[in-house]
Amino acid sequence: MRIYNKYLCFFTLIVIGMFLFNSCEEKQNNIGLGLIPDSDKLHLYADTVDVECYTVTDSVVSSDERTLSPLGSYFDPIFGFTKASFVCHARISSSNVDFSSVSKINGIELHLKYSSTYGDTSTNQTINVCRLKKEVYFDTDYYSNFTLQPSEYDVLASETLSFGKDSLTKIKLPNELAQEFVNSDINNFINNTTFIEYFNGLYVYTDPVSSNGCIYSINLIHPDSKMVMYYNDSLEYEFLINSKSAIINMYEHDYTNAHSDILSVLADSTLLLDKCYIQSLAGLKAKIHFQQIIDYFGTIKNVAINKAQLVITLKADTDENIFLPPPKLALVAINENGKYDFLTDYKLNNSNFGGALENKFTYKFNIPFHIQELVNGKADNGIYLFASDNRTIPYRLVLNANGASKDRMKLEVYYSLY
Repeated sequence: MRIYNKYLCFFTLIVIGMFLFNSCEEKQNNIGLGLIPDSDKLHLYADTVDVECYTVTDSVVSSDERTLSPLGSYFDPIFGFTKASFVCHARISSSNVDFSSVSKINGIELHLKYSSTYGDTSTNQTINVCRLKKEVYFDTDYYSNFTLQPSEYDVLASETLSFGKDSLTKIKLPNELAQEFVNSDINNFINNTTFIEYFNGLYVYTDPVSSNGCIYSINLIHPDSKMVMYYNDSLEYEFLINSKSAIINMYEHDYTNAHSDILSVLADSTLLLDKCYIQSLAGLKAKIHFQQIIDYFGTIKNVAINKAQLVITLKADTDENIFLPPPKLALVAINENGKYDFLTDYKLNNSNFGGALENKFTYKFNIPFHIQELVNGKADNGIYLFASDNRTIPYRLVLNANGASKDRMKLEVYYSLY
């Protein structure tokens, strides 16, 4: 712990004195002096405390029914290779569909709308659209360890991934699929239950890039994202992807060529390194402990935490201009069962909780209630730090963590003894 009590308290007293002397007349300043016993006076202090920050895996996260679905792959010189794909239902847009009037198939396409990109969009990628041969369910929970075997899908189409100015890509599917729909038993099109039993859905992925690359965040529930069949020269029928569709995001990480620090923490998550690594899409997260604050206040009674701010700084020159840091970080408590829980500070006043990126390099969280709980004897199970939207956008960032750097992660605490 680095203690600055002497100077900060002196400065605090000066500020308080200036406020009092500027807001009251001289005679009023003397009123009440000597009436408060020394034993009843508050003693105000300020200090900066080091924290313990570890990099740990974030291997199993909920990945279903998200607003956005990442698609694509890229190489990161620090984090290695990342790939994202998804599974989704296509739903009929009306009940009791009758294709008996179809005399000519003009084509069938899958349309996908993206909301954002992450990485180098100039890298060519090949997109593959597959027909699922495995049932997935809207009302079932799926996690990032969900995978498909090659026997569980058939490739319908493969082509170069290209988005227009409208952020839309249109992938041509084989006319044979549309013809199959037309020739199919009408009972398959009574409603979406019968249709999804017949047509299990789509699996969409890209071939791995050999360098650079990009991941697109696809908005599947946007009205422009759908499968469209064109027929009889001027007519079309829409198969919808919407909020009632089962949607499962799938992630892959290969750290073979990652930074040596990442390889080290993957082998031993108890290492305290100078840098900490955070990566979305079930990659890496930070685990933070406050052992020094517990040790410091362990023998001190009657402590009131007035303010406690966790200050987090990005490590510069870590390709942050290409792989943009998240605009906001999330901080959650770890309960006795190892599950996530909101910090008390967030529950009481989430608007003042913090976590937004400031000045391109700094994040700050206000956590006085959490620190007060630790001072009062609550077990320090740790807190997790990760990117907001970590299941839909492939953020990554390198943080100054432990060590002697002035930019290391730290807790600025202001407290009273009474």
